[in-house]
Amino acid sequence: MKWLRLGSVALLAFTFVACDDIETLTDLDVTNQNNPDRERALAEAGDIEGLISGAFFAWWEGLQENGYPTLALSTAADELSMSWGNFGMQQLSSEPREPWPNTTSWNYRNFTQNGWYNAYTPLSSLYDALLALEVPAVAAEMDVVRARSFAKLVQGLSHAWLAMMYDSAFVLNETVSLEDVLELQAYPAVAAEAVANIEEAISIASGGSFTTPPSWINGNELSAAQLVRYAHSQLARIIPRFARDPAERAAVDWASVISHVDQGITEDFMILGDAGEKWDSYFIRRSNEVNSNTWGRADYKTIGLYDTSGEYQTWLGTFFENRDDITIVSADARVNAPGDGEADGTYFQFKGNANFPANRGTEHHSRYGHKRYGAWVVGGRSGLFPHMLYQGEQLQKAEGLLRTGNKQGAVDIINVTRVGGGNLPPAQASESVEELMIKLNYERRIENFAMCSGCAYFDRRGLGPLVSTGPNHHDGPVEGTPTHFAVPGLELEILAKPPYTYGGVGSEGKALGLGPIGAPGFAMQPSSGTRVPARAVYLSPEQRSQPDRSQLSTAAASLTRYH
Repeated sequence: MKWLRLGSVALLAFTFVACDDIETLTDLDVTNQNNPDRERALAEAGDIEGLISGAFFAWWEGLQENGYPTLALSTAADELSMSWGNFGMQQLSSEPREPWPNTTSWNYRNFTQNGWYNAYTPLSSLYDALLALEVPAVAAEMDVVRARSFAKLVQGLSHAWLAMMYDSAFVLNETVSLEDVLELQAYPAVAAEAVANIEEAISIASGGSFTTPPSWINGNELSAAQLVRYAHSQLARIIPRFARDPAERAAVDWASVISHVDQGITEDFMILGDAGEKWDSYFIRRSNEVNSNTWGRADYKTIGLYDTSGEYQTWLGTFFENRDDITIVSADARVNAPGDGEADGTYFQFKGNANFPANRGTEHHSRYGHKRYGAWVVGGRSGLFPHMLYQGEQLQKAEGLLRTGNKQGAVDIINVTRVGGGNLPPAQASESVEELMIKLNYERRIENFAMCSGCAYFDRRGLGPLVSTGPNHHDGPVEGTPTHFAVPGLELEILAKPPYTYGGVGSEGKALGLGPIGAPGFAMQPSSGTRVPARAVYLSPEQRSQPDRSQLSTAAASLTRYH
């Protein structure tokens, strides 16, 4: 097998830039210095199980727990509101929305880079592990059904992230030879791969009888049946969120989503925190700052719908640059105590004026924070914290029921939290689908607040059209919000592809060229169809712990000196 030499990054960078046809890289006949590391990793059954058991944590830490890209996606969705520049939060939530600066020199380039690399890290580990499971001597020493089903599950979750966030990505699975040439595929193909991976996990586990060690998903000893339920719930969570606009969301196979919910989790799925040592949630931590006025606030567009004071409607009708802190009086008991906007609700806390600099934009200000999981934060983050809520997944089913004509079934689900938690008037089956969808979307935002990395953002783009920032409440994204994101600029640079991005009014889903290639705002085609050697997408064992992980990006970093 031919391997690229990591030690010769300068030569590699030059070769990548010089080649008109990137496929010619497959002809390089050099030895990868990390090849012995990979051979050792494939040698022992215990090592293979280590790759598989650590894959979920790699996915969790990189894409669910980390500040990149979670927090900025939340602010872009008007879920959390913060004006700090950290993680690109201010950039993605300021108005009017601007194109995302997809360049290697941008301070917050890790927003797109981390989301990309942190998906290919578990994919590369699982590539090694799944190939090794085909070796009889290795398989004989392992519970292959447990190993393969868990590996295919995480493989699917990683591909799903790429499909939800980026316009295109490479598919990397165990059927690929590192001598193959991979094509950058548009997101529907990557989404199909993700679903196929998880469906295969379900099929494998359905024939098994095993229990996963609690360290694989901390605090959970999952039977084969429980793993199957979790996988079904993940499919119900991700399939609707591949959609880029209301038309794509409406076209989802909702009968399938309903079926996955029905076969999914039967109680909240929790993870055991270890006081920040390893298993943690930065998202929950920063969105439940009950003893601090520094970070997460709840955006008024999440909590304001049932305001009875008129302040929220006035705020929406105010030019965004003139918006500031307001006190609302929500009829929802989860937002504030009945009739008192300065008294805590069951989920949210009145915190007073935001501790955000006014010169960063007072439109980011909010007087409310989330407190539902504040006890976990204050308690040192060492107990159980939620990863997936049973009722949150039921709300996915409610959408499916609404879209397939069963309004009464949807209403029954909506009212569990709307009435039981919010003390709001019950939704009625006699209402229009549009009216019920507004109620459902509100319940989803309140119940799943800061629960799922990117989910509020992925929902926004599919649940409503692009709209101006006011004067009306809306379920879709603010105009100018990127529909999805481009392949990271660091990868494009070494591929010698024109840099492009998304965002800005009128260009939310249209690829925009960057730099002097054309006039500002000129449209271009994204880079789907780009062909590269599989060995340039695969991450070696050594690379999986490096900040800029891909072989393409390692070369780019050497060439550009940005890192």
